[in-house]
Amino acid sequence: MCGRYVIEGNVGLSERFNLRNVPSNLFADLTTYNAAPTQLLPVIVEDAGGERSLDLMQWGLTPRWKPQPGKRSVAPINARAETLFEKPMFRNLTRAQRCIVPISGFYEWQRVGDHKQPYYITAEDGEAWGLAGLYDLTHEDEDAAGSFTIITTQANARMSALHERMPVILPRDAEADWLSLDVRDPGEVAQFLHAYPDDEMLVYPVSTAVNNTRNNGPQLIEEQE
Repeated sequence: MCGRYVIEGNVGLSERFNLRNVPSNLFADLTTYNAAPTQLLPVIVEDAGGERSLDLMQWGLTPRWKPQPGKRSVAPINARAETLFEKPMFRNLTRAQRCIVPISGFYEWQRVGDHKQPYYITAEDGEAWGLAGLYDLTHEDEDAAGSFTIITTQANARMSALHERMPVILPRDAEADWLSLDVRDPGEVAQFLHAYPDDEMLVYPVSTAVNNTRNNGPQLIEEQE
């Protein structure tokens, strides 16, 4: 599961993700310490010419096709890696509309007695992560450029103490292939969808203030005793 995350825009993300046409200060304007579903958030996509761009999309995948009258519209924030090629909503997107979701870290909650304790998970070396995602374009009558979902996989040993699922964190040297439109075969795609090494993650408890999406600021990722 991945339902809340952090983007710190002052750490050279344009250079980190090879976004040549994106000003570095743009990420500073997009900084958030409490990114949540339905918000407009930055994702990285690549066109047929191999040029990367940064687009604001709504978190929660809204397929381009409209639901039948009387049926509830769904907007999943996560997609299970194991069933991407089985689910009609994700199958074609997995072949041709993959994206990277840039993050500094994410939150997960652990039940302790009668309450849930939030934890912040980030890279041990302080490097920004790129999460594996899928995106779709919106209908012409909607404001956002598109919508996206984050792919999850079975949690590694360290994360499994908090939750059975975790987001797919792409190794840096796999990001180009993940975005490439030349990679379409299920077997090729599957090679990216593994749990990140737990010894390269930093996990620590943070304030329950993050539970409220109205709260924002660097104090949310300060370690709590």
